[in-house]
Amino acid sequence: MGPLTARSADDLLAQAHAEVMAEIARTDSKASALLTALGIPLAVLVAVLPGHDLPAIGAALAGLAVAGMVAAMLITLFALRPHIGNATLGSFLRWAECTADEVLADLAVDRRTTQLVVRSQIARRKFAALRTAIHVTAGSVALLALALLAGLVA
Repeated sequence: MGPLTARSADDLLAQAHAEVMAEIARTDSKASALLTALGIPLAVLVAVLPGHDLPAIGAALAGLAVAGMVAAMLITLFALRPHIGNATLGSFLRWAECTADEVLADLAVDRRTTQLVVRSQIARRKFAALRTAIHVTAGSVALLALALLAGLVA
């Protein structure tokens, strides 16, 4: 590959930004789908389990499964939660505190590389949280299956 020209650097930065933003959007979509997928069985369990006599082991396993589903939902919600940190230069949070002239002056500074790093970190945190939520969900489904088996055997 030849030397990096200003034009090719601009193109690469634009492409990298687009990729990171697409990853963030995809992760948010997956997190929303996971919340929906968790909400339905959790609502059914909360509606059906009270009033049914389960063997102690089945009740304990079902309780752990419900706790796991709630934990997975909370982890997913934290992944979706907007991060509003400091009003750093070059961010809309900063611009909300600026005059029009200050915004123009701030926009004159090229911060695309810094923004790419920050957005990549956001994407990585969201991805890690979603991955953890999926692992917790898988464990909860396994516990729920065991609770069902315990209820059938007893």
